[in-house]
Amino acid sequence: MFHYFLQLNFATILISLFMLIFVNVNPVFQRKVIRLFSIAISSVLCLVIVDSIEYWCATLPYPTMLRVAVSIIGYALRPTNICFVILLSCGNRVSQKFKKFIVLPGILNMLIASTALFSGVCFSYSDKNEFVRGPLGYSAFAASGFYLILLVILTNKLYKMEHTYESLIAIFIAVTNTIAVILEAFFHYDGLINTTGAVSVAFYYMYLTTQQFKRDPLTRALNRRYFYLDADRMMKSKCLTAVISIDLNDLKRFNDENGHAAGDTALCTIVACIQNILPRGCHLYRTGGDEFMILCSRVSKDDVPALIDHMRRELSKTLYCCAIGFATPDADEDFEHICSIADAAMYANKKQLKGEDTIR
Repeated sequence: MFHYFLQLNFATILISLFMLIFVNVNPVFQRKVIRLFSIAISSVLCLVIVDSIEYWCATLPYPTMLRVAVSIIGYALRPTNICFVILLSCGNRVSQKFKKFIVLPGILNMLIASTALFSGVCFSYSDKNEFVRGPLGYSAFAASGFYLILLVILTNKLYKMEHTYESLIAIFIAVTNTIAVILEAFFHYDGLINTTGAVSVAFYYMYLTTQQFKRDPLTRALNRRYFYLDADRMMKSKCLTAVISIDLNDLKRFNDENGHAAGDTALCTIVACIQNILPRGCHLYRTGGDEFMILCSRVSKDDVPALIDHMRRELSKTLYCCAIGFATPDADEDFEHICSIADAAMYANKKQLKGEDTIR
């Protein structure tokens, strides 16, 4: 029994313990994110423990309340890892009301599993200690399936303005967990959901960690390094359709008069304003203190002026004013030359705005 337990769960336990230690000694994220990761990893370890107890109880010739109790806990915990991944990836971008909706299937699954204490509607054990699945016995797998579908939908929606491969991370997690759920539910493989859950949490942690190195820590716009990396990729694939140069007017004066915290608020406000209206294929980068660039790869050259007009209308609703210029590349044109044209157009716009109040 111990040999089987060790063989089944050694990798899962090792990954979970390593992640639990690493997440807490390497404070890359905010405390609430670290706490959520810790809870997710702890739930995997807890699932390993209750499954191991359930395996031992299954060797007995008679049913016990201990087996019923740990089976209920196992049912309740199985869908939680995907729920945690959803909260980690989308938690800051959905409302509190929607977060409550997200946890409802998990709570419903837990309530259904709890009926095993007094009925067989979810599951029960025969006099010979054989597992008997009830009419609602697939509730844990149904909840897992719901979370997997929701994960793909939410990430595709929330990351539509950013790099497409970021949504592929969620799809990869969804596919691997779907395979694990199917193999456990219909082919009676043991421990796959535990291992896949641990790997998913670890994989998502590594993914989020890499994101810290590609984004500006203040505004969360992509940083200067990734601006040139993405530009090089787009130029090589010949998919770059426009470069937009943006400059926040009079940021220094605004900092001097209102303080640096107010300046930070100004930068974050204009980034949020622009990000909210950028179509798919357009990416915003912070390339300097008050300087931003946008690379467009799926927007036609003819649509760029309309996009800039939309940006100006949205920015006019804030307290801040930005100078904006753009350039569209010609065949075999050097990227630095394209940027210089966009910057020149931006500075021309800045001259037009000179003398206007930048704080309205």
